[in-house]
Amino acid sequence: MIIKKLKIITFRNIEELEINFIDKLNIIIGENGSGKTNILNSIYYLSTGSTIFSTKESELPKFPNSSFFLEGLFNKDSENIKIEIIFKDKRKIISINGKPVSGLRELIGVIPIVYFNYRTKDLILREPEIRRDFLDNYISIMDKEYKKLIIEYQDLLTVKNSTLKKLKDERGNFYYETLLSTVNEGMYEKGILIQEKRDSFINKIKEMIVDFGFKDIRIDYEPKVITLQELNKIKSDEIERGFSLLGPHLDDIFFNRRGVDIKFLLSLGEIEELSLYIILSLWFIFYEKLKTEPIFLLDDLFETLDKNKIENLINLLYNLRQVIMTSFDEKVIPVELIKNSSTFFLNKI
Repeated sequence: MIIKKLKIITFRNIEELEINFIDKLNIIIGENGSGKTNILNSIYYLSTGSTIFSTKESELPKFPNSSFFLEGLFNKDSENIKIEIIFKDKRKIISINGKPVSGLRELIGVIPIVYFNYRTKDLILREPEIRRDFLDNYISIMDKEYKKLIIEYQDLLTVKNSTLKKLKDERGNFYYETLLSTVNEGMYEKGILIQEKRDSFINKIKEMIVDFGFKDIRIDYEPKVITLQELNKIKSDEIERGFSLLGPHLDDIFFNRRGVDIKFLLSLGEIEELSLYIILSLWFIFYEKLKTEPIFLLDDLFETLDKNKIENLINLLYNLRQVIMTSFDEKVIPVELIKNSSTFFLNKI
């Protein structure tokens, strides 16, 4: 899978831009604020219909209360795929090869993509919600059934939390008691499937991380295992609090070395390196599952890793079908990469 051409109109700080890409290595060079990260964000948006930074869509147009347009021409197994997204009047219209699609489920997975940027380390450093989003976003790319499960589970969770609040005010109400029981059964059925898929996905990442040399790092999945028996046991507590206390929406991942959280053991540079190889592991997982090579996006890699670690990574990058990376300064990029890449320079906007 590669992207051949990208067109951007009034997306973030980019007013209008067209750029052509080649197989293998593409390097976008520009100062901070020149729009290089937003080029990568636009490619990710064309793949997933969302941004990597959870930015509100109303904030994506360059001008307030305005619109934006993205178009990507991709090639998969010698077949061209054109994806267009228009955001206008607070509505998003997505089309694939000129045909409108009804929702994100039809878009996600068409263009497999993995994306490393300076916030990827937050996967290790910050709150569990970021780790759950990581699981949901990337598993959905290779498993459409998973995306469907997540949407249905979230809908049930919304109904459950609303019902719990009503039961707190109307204890014993037959209608709400029956509704809660029905919702719990649905959450149990879907929750088990979600957690099975998450567990399998994390186990694959574990295997890849060991292969990359991180033999003493453990990546432990910590599911809030959902059972009907446990849901009945905590029912009164949930009603009192007014929200659900069990299920995949509270799962976490524990990155550790012999049981100690690695954010207390590793330097920031080491955490960034580990997070990079976690994203790289996704490339191989996607390739094995989807039988097509994902596009690999790397934002400010040369400012993240030291020279020796970059040299170790270069041979891996050469073997990938297409890599698009950014840098603020041509001088920090290894000469051999410049010679073997398509380089695009941006002026500061």
